[in-house]
Amino acid sequence: MRPDCEHSPQRPLLRDVTLRDGLQSIPEVFTTEQKISIFECLVEAGIQDFQLTSFVNPARIPQMADAEDLYMQVKNRGVHIAVLVANLKGFERASHVGAEVIDAVLSASENYNNKNAARTTEESATEIETMLRKSENSGCTVDVSIANCFHCFGEGTIDPSKVLTLTKRFHNAGARTIWLSDTTGHAEPTAVADLTEKACRIGVQIGMHLHDTMGRAGENALAAHEAGAQRFDAVLGGLGGSPFTPAVGGNLSLETALAVFSKAGIETSISEPKLQAAREKFEAALIQAKSHLVE
Repeated sequence: MRPDCEHSPQRPLLRDVTLRDGLQSIPEVFTTEQKISIFECLVEAGIQDFQLTSFVNPARIPQMADAEDLYMQVKNRGVHIAVLVANLKGFERASHVGAEVIDAVLSASENYNNKNAARTTEESATEIETMLRKSENSGCTVDVSIANCFHCFGEGTIDPSKVLTLTKRFHNAGARTIWLSDTTGHAEPTAVADLTEKACRIGVQIGMHLHDTMGRAGENALAAHEAGAQRFDAVLGGLGGSPFTPAVGGNLSLETALAVFSKAGIETSISEPKLQAAREKFEAALIQAKSHLVE
């Protein structure tokens, strides 16, 4: 049975995507050992949910070249770990190493989907339906991330009905969780709340992936939570962005998410001092990686 969204706000679950979305937007490449060290600090801070890496072409995103090795080294650490894929080849790679949760991504924008996945939105949707069928026999769960749910630099405002149609389609195909993304960071709280509430009515669990281009990621997170979203992607220090879309601000930061939810009287069970320790670990790794670039 699929978990239905609850419209009464529950404690939000923050999913860390630092080692995936945070790293893919910078030129520096961290070693697997550095990534594991940061991961362990984040676990120590109380984070139990991760999108760890992406199984994509390393020629396009070299920061993810160690996806198999990284996943194999941390998969039994007792926390929830998902990985991202953009096509069937990525799905097969992730399945081969025993990934238990695979996030399949596509865009509601044809323009962006062609840049990101070199195929139409319909072609990506058909591939994701194939992944959902294959997952029934592979022992993994396929969740779906829909990019550009609100706005695209190439297409402007995205029609919410397109996002809802995709959400219903994947829900009917067996998806348990749908992630709605404000990829360009241009969404406003009213639009976020409206789309979230309508998506929740479909009966699938809703997660949010928010960017802070216009400084509204925190407001949008709170609006989505009040409308029924249960899970939120966040990144140390608000890093991140799409390597295929210019002028995108970073992700909702873990620090902002904690501040916004705390101000609203909502607990997250994450230690701010230990989160700061994780950020310091990340910054040290970044300095070391920068030094390798100039050698």
